[in-house]
Amino acid sequence: MTQTSYKISEARKNFAEVLERANRGEEIIIMRGNDVYARIGPAEAGGKRPFGLLRQRGLPDDLFDDHDADQAAIDAGDWNDDTGVFRGPLPDDENRS
Repeated sequence: MTQTSYKISEARKNFAEVLERANRGEEIIIMRGNDVYARIGPAEAGGKRPFGLLRQRGLPDDLFDDHDADQAAIDAGDWNDDTGVFRGPLPDDENRS
């Protein structure tokens, strides 16, 4: 793996280039004076990132990929079952009794 070093100010000015070079497989060394401040390298192959705080729980990466029309309607506030329990957005605080 090739290495390229940048001063912090150079890395800041050329951040998109730094990330692109790291994505192509280079190890980028960020220097503060004569000291190594940080290293940036390519991401691990594997696609999606683990889901937030639950990443240690071993949930599948595609857990939320399926589209559930009923759940989407509930989330949008447009769900209505046959008993007419809920329809449309909630009233604002002024109109509540």
